[in-house]
Amino acid sequence: MPEPVQYITLTVPDGEIIGYAWADATQIGLVDRPASSSSAYKAGIAWFSRMQDARQRGLTPAGVIALFSHEPGAGPVTEAPDLETIKELARVVTPADDQRLLDQLVPRGHPAWRELAEAFDALTDADREVEWSGGRTQPDGSHHVPYPVYSKPLERVVRALTEVGAVTPEHRWMDNRLPDVPADGGLMDPADAVRAATAVVRGERFSEGRIARAAKDGLLDAVAASLRAWSATPAAAPAPSTASTAVPVTTGPAPSAASAPTLCRYCGGSPAVDVAFRAHLGLLVFLRFRRMDGPVCRMCGLGLHRGFTTYTLCWGWWSPLSLVLFGPLTLVRNVLAARKVERLADPGPGIAGRRFDPGLPLHRRPLAYVALVPVAWVLCLIAAVVCGGG
Repeated sequence: MPEPVQYITLTVPDGEIIGYAWADATQIGLVDRPASSSSAYKAGIAWFSRMQDARQRGLTPAGVIALFSHEPGAGPVTEAPDLETIKELARVVTPADDQRLLDQLVPRGHPAWRELAEAFDALTDADREVEWSGGRTQPDGSHHVPYPVYSKPLERVVRALTEVGAVTPEHRWMDNRLPDVPADGGLMDPADAVRAATAVVRGERFSEGRIARAAKDGLLDAVAASLRAWSATPAAAPAPSTASTAVPVTTGPAPSAASAPTLCRYCGGSPAVDVAFRAHLGLLVFLRFRRMDGPVCRMCGLGLHRGFTTYTLCWGWWSPLSLVLFGPLTLVRNVLAARKVERLADPGPGIAGRRFDPGLPLHRRPLAYVALVPVAWVLCLIAAVVCGGG
C-alpha cells in the first residue's frame, strides 16, 4: 500500500515553481519540474543539498521538511497520498513555462525571421536527403562511427532556427519527451516548437541523425510553420495555439503574457493578488521577523493573515520596541494586505499544491486575546500616571 508523504513547494524569487521537496518515514527527496527553467533546476539542487546536510545532522525527514517550510521560497507542509501524486503534480506545464520559452525568441520583425522563412522556402526534397559517411572498418582494424552529412541548405535551416532563438538552454530537453507533429495537420503550439527545435538541434550533438529524422518525419517543417506563424502574429494578439502534447498542461489554451492570470504561488489558484503577510516576535531584547510574499489567492491569503496575525497578537508585544513599534506596524500591514485579499473572488482549482486552510476567524482564536494583556497594562499605567498627577 502506498505510503503517505509530506511535501513543500519550492519557488524562486520571481515565483517560478522549482519543484517539491518530500519526506516519508525514512527518507527525503526532491521532485523537480521538468518544465522549469535551468536556473530553477540549479536552485533546486542547492535546496536539496542543504536539506541533505540537515538530515545528516540528525533531523528526522519530517523535521527537515518542517524546518525548511519556514524559509522564503518554501510553501507550507502538505500531505500527499503517495510519491506518485507529487510526481504527477511536477509534470504540470503552466502558461508561465510556455511564455518563458517564447521570451527567448527574437522580436517580431527581426531580420532573423526573414532568413528563417527564406531558408525553409528554399529547401528542396533533395536537400532533405541525408547521406551517411563512415561506418567502415579500416585496414588497421579501427572502426569509424557512421555520421550524417547534411546538405548546405539544411544546415542553413538549422542555423536560422538558432538565430531566431528557438534553440535555447532554457528548455531542459533531456528531461522532456520530444513534442509530436500535430496529427490533424494544424499548427504546433509555438512553445512546443521551441522545445522541439531545441531537442533536435542540441540533441544532434549526443545522438547523430536527429536532424535527419526531423527533416524526414515532418517535425522540422511543423516547427518552422509554427514559428513563422508566431512571428507574423501582431505582438498584441495571442499567438495561434493548440493543446500541448509534450506533457500535461493546464486546462484551456495558454494565454498571452498580457492576459495570463496571476496565480497563487502556494496553490496555483486564480485570481490572486500580490501582497505580503508578516509576523513578529518580541521577547525583551530578542526580536524575530517573518514574512511570506504573494501572489496569493483569497483562501491562502486569509490563511496567512489569520495565522501570522494570531502569532503577532500573542508574541509580538513583549519588548519595548515591539510594544510601541514593530507589533502595531505588523498588524496594520497585515490588515491592509487582508483587505486586498478579501476583495478577491473564491479561487479556482489549484495546480501547484494544496491551498492554506483559513481556519477560525481571529475573534475565535484564544491566542489572539493575549494582546489584551499589554493593552490592559498600558491602560493601567496611563491611569496610574493620571491619578498620580491629580
